Amino acid sequence: MITKWFDKIAAALDPNASAEVSALDIERVSAILLVEIARADHVIEQSELEAIKKALGQSGNLTQEELTTVVEEATSDVDGAVSLYEHVRLINDQFDQQSKIALVEQMWRVALADGNIDGYEEYTIRKLCDLLYIKHRDFMQTKLKVIEE
Repeated sequence: MITKWFDKIAAALDPNASAEVSALDIERVSAILLVEIARADHVIEQSELEAIKKALGQSGNLTQEELTTVVEEATSDVDGAVSLYEHVRLINDQFDQQSKIALVEQMWRVALADGNIDGYEEYTIRKLCDLLYIKHRDFMQTKLKVIEE
């Protein structure tokens, strides 16, 4: 399932949606949400950055250099962001429910990448799940799935 994460995301794109939304836009927005999880505990560990790159690299659409650039830009965007609304709105507009759940699963992987799920990371994932209309059951199932891996 994880290896096809971005394939699901690309399939979730609405063909009737604005032509301005590209696969790179989706990857960038996904990176922003993943970086938000990594920085929730006020420390972005190298292992968390690697987990973000691994998640984004699943699609095979980006080179290592492009992955690094997307993550750096996402980190910069998160540092300067007042709100995540525009990013969450794009996800809600473009993703089906399964793609959103796959994204939440990646959020848990980023949170656990440093070996510990911090309370702030869990709170941030919970908040994003609410904004993405993810049921609490799916929030818990994805958490348990990632912990058990």
